[in-house]
Amino acid sequence: MWRTLRGASFFLLISFGCLELVAPVAAQTPVKVWQDTIELPTYELGEPNENPPFDQFVANDRYNYPYTVLDNLTGKSAPRKWRALNLENEYLKCVVLPDLGGHLYRCQDKRNGADMFYANPSLKFARISYRGAWAAYGIEFNFPVSHNWMTASPVDFATSTAADGSATVWVRNIDRPYGMEWCVELTLRPGRAVLEQKTTLYNPGRARHRFYWWTNAGVQVWDDTQIYYPTQYTIFHGFTDLDTWPVDRNGTDLSVVGNHKYGPVSRFSYGSNEPWMAVYHPKTNAGLVHYSTRTNLPSKKFWSWGSDPDGLKWREALSDNHSAYVEVQAGLYRDQETYGFLGPQQKIRFVEDWMPVQEIGGVTRANPDAAVNVLKKGTKVEVTLNVFRELPKAKLELRAGDDVLAPGRLVATENVSLSPKSTYRKELGSVPEGEPYTITLTDESGNVVLAHTEGKYDYTPKSEVPKELPPNYVYPPLEKRTESDFLQLGDDQERNGLVLDALATYRDGLKRFEGSVGLHKAAGRLGVALKQYEPAIADLSMVLVRVSNDQEASYYLGLAYAATDKLEKAQRAFEMSEQFGTYRAASLYELAALDARKGELAKAHEKLLMAYTEFPDAARVADTDVALLRMLGDTVRAKTHLTSLRETDPANSFLRYEATRLGGSDPALWEHLAGDPSRILEIAAQYMHFGLYGEAAELLAAKYPSDSAGVVSDPGMPRPGDDPMIAYYRGYCRDIAKQDGGADFAAAAKMPTMYIFPNRPESFDVLKRAVAVNPKDANAYALLGDLYMSGGMEEAAMKEWSAARAIDPKLPALLRNMGYTSLYLKQPPERAIEYFTDGVKYDTQNAENYLGLERALKEAGRPAQEQAAALQKFPGAHPPAVLVFQLARDLAEAGQYDAAVKELADHFVSMEEGGASRLTVYLEIRLTEAKALAAHKKCSDAKRIVEHLGDAVPPLSLTAEEMAQGLESKRVKGEIAEIGKACGK
Repeated sequence: MWRTLRGASFFLLISFGCLELVAPVAAQTPVKVWQDTIELPTYELGEPNENPPFDQFVANDRYNYPYTVLDNLTGKSAPRKWRALNLENEYLKCVVLPDLGGHLYRCQDKRNGADMFYANPSLKFARISYRGAWAAYGIEFNFPVSHNWMTASPVDFATSTAADGSATVWVRNIDRPYGMEWCVELTLRPGRAVLEQKTTLYNPGRARHRFYWWTNAGVQVWDDTQIYYPTQYTIFHGFTDLDTWPVDRNGTDLSVVGNHKYGPVSRFSYGSNEPWMAVYHPKTNAGLVHYSTRTNLPSKKFWSWGSDPDGLKWREALSDNHSAYVEVQAGLYRDQETYGFLGPQQKIRFVEDWMPVQEIGGVTRANPDAAVNVLKKGTKVEVTLNVFRELPKAKLELRAGDDVLAPGRLVATENVSLSPKSTYRKELGSVPEGEPYTITLTDESGNVVLAHTEGKYDYTPKSEVPKELPPNYVYPPLEKRTESDFLQLGDDQERNGLVLDALATYRDGLKRFEGSVGLHKAAGRLGVALKQYEPAIADLSMVLVRVSNDQEASYYLGLAYAATDKLEKAQRAFEMSEQFGTYRAASLYELAALDARKGELAKAHEKLLMAYTEFPDAARVADTDVALLRMLGDTVRAKTHLTSLRETDPANSFLRYEATRLGGSDPALWEHLAGDPSRILEIAAQYMHFGLYGEAAELLAAKYPSDSAGVVSDPGMPRPGDDPMIAYYRGYCRDIAKQDGGADFAAAAKMPTMYIFPNRPESFDVLKRAVAVNPKDANAYALLGDLYMSGGMEEAAMKEWSAARAIDPKLPALLRNMGYTSLYLKQPPERAIEYFTDGVKYDTQNAENYLGLERALKEAGRPAQEQAAALQKFPGAHPPAVLVFQLARDLAEAGQYDAAVKELADHFVSMEEGGASRLTVYLEIRLTEAKALAAHKKCSDAKRIVEHLGDAVPPLSLTAEEMAQGLESKRVKGEIAEIGKACGK
């Protein structure tokens, strides 16, 4: 009951932007919150991949543009100081690392010194995350994708205290691909052994985007660690492989970590509504509980690398002490292949709690107030309790033959005062065999704190659980698809990030169902998101001819009109979509922007006020009104409004900047903005959207403390003064504001473009203005080509890149982009060979020029030796893993097998989850050799190679156990069978 009321009050308080109300308590020591540093051995990240990761070139379904890829990992470790945000109350001391994705690094139970989470003593990166670099420790926040883009990067952060004595660490981020926000509040309260986690997900942008959320907590484990996962069934990824828990179909008890001997364990709960799960360690007599209701995070997942040879290799790859950990995860959807859409101005909130347990032996049931372990030995019932807040004059009852809803025979009752400071343990009484017990803990007012009836959990009845899961729908061939097939397939592709494939699917559907309203709307909506505005206008206009009051089509049509400077048409479209319903808040925001661009700030303010009064979740709408009130000269109302907004979003960079415009001082803000120019552009774009070009220009012209020790950035991140997009935007804003932007455009044209990947819609106008000002600006042409390419407009991109090439072919990644695009467009490989050959000449350190040349040579039918020679020309001392592996394969194809193995041995190669490894490539080499021998009927030599494939390979640090595991691969077994067949066996 208390938890339900507490959850309700949380959602109420956020809606009205006020502090949570809690019952009066005796005076307690306020929670401490402060910032300092923590020193950790950290493996260095090399410079990022200089090449823009366009969707068209992605092979692993990880879409990163406009982020750099952090795949240049090193084997070098050195002590490094990281900024740390600390929370501490009587029971817990927690550390958050804002420069590593805002992860919670550790949370220590002060009563016994145990770490609730995996406090990895070193930060050792492997290629696991979306962008590559990922380290195992603490709690990771995954939105809108898994191991998200900022998991190893600095994020926004703040700390706060409240009148009730609580303190909070806030971490948040606005991602670049979708422009969506996540914000996590980590709170400790006086007198409570609970870490509260409150999360807000928000789409402040103009188009819908895919998303999911998974909280991922690493917990250090030992072989005797027990997983308390209250479910009878689990499923695997992709809603497949229904199995039993804790003992699976093979008879393995997966709740014991030491039994994970047969590869990774990755299981999602199925058919359970229980809100809790726990991990307990007999070795330390401690553990943790996670709690989140079905109305918050309904899905639970448990992950383990396992302790087979591959799992042991991952322990070595991710830690210096080879420690083991498992992951306790909670999410919004049933598995991690399921995504939803978050529409413009939509927001989601949820809460979850983490509690430490100690000296309890295990967990039978838990909530944010208490955890109980009940042991029934014969007829005797022993109860062990941890409580997470003071419970004076509590009562513990044991009943027999009943349940919570129908109290039965009272066996024992005990009046007791309970505290988080100690563990309660007592044999309460006896319950006859065959009769279930019920344990009930109530507080001094008689409210139920925790209750449990033996064997009773909130499960789907076994009779309702299918024997097997339904198969995934298989789409028929193109020519047999229905209109519904095209719509659903495109939707599936959008949800999985395959936006270019989705648009192609909708276009294919329209070839067969030309008049389909659904397909035109889907294509138009996605076209707007991809910045393909003219085709989108055609699609959405057709929808409105057929369905004149389709508000979604009208809203997206308004966006397309606004982006193409058809402002009167945009206004008419938004006026229809703002009438009522899903798009009203977003449409009012856009109408306000149109008013503001005409200089009618008062009218714009009235629309914004109407929107965020009616839709308090529309935070971007409310934020923008601070600037309008300030520009209208109403500084009193602007300051009052700003203060209210910052109470619930103190890490918001736009609000922090507005505070400085209203006379406040915030030196740390300037360091924070200096660490990532995209933060500056995010604020500037918000001003530009409302026609406040002078405000944007002033921000873009500010002097940032780039050399300050407080400036923390990703590897390779340019400083604001060296970022050409900052200069281009500044010149554009000055031009529009009737100032002189010529010097800014000239400066931008001379700046390096390494790691500069434009993607904002505003960048089209900015870069087109730059080209108009200076037709010889190679930078502007190249970046404009990148922008077109990011929206799936390959031909337009090639046109701009060709213009850039004619002026300066030495621009970073330019010829690489042209070469790969040529291959993508299925142009003759000789054309790509030309681009890559020039790329090798002008951009010599770019490994992808060599890889692209190798691929083009392969497509042109050139011999393997020539392909290998192209890769061998790479001059860098530390070639990326993909080049090392491909060169080894090519050498093997050319018959140089020992040279291929030596290539693997001579270079450091970081591990990649789901990718190639030294083991897999070594087996490829030896199998290629054996197949060649078999083809020449040298079967005894081929047999000898196959027979020794299981031997250890010391030069590659591959053990016999690892080799044996590699031989279990279906592909390897198939190739061995082919070799035997070739030799007549």
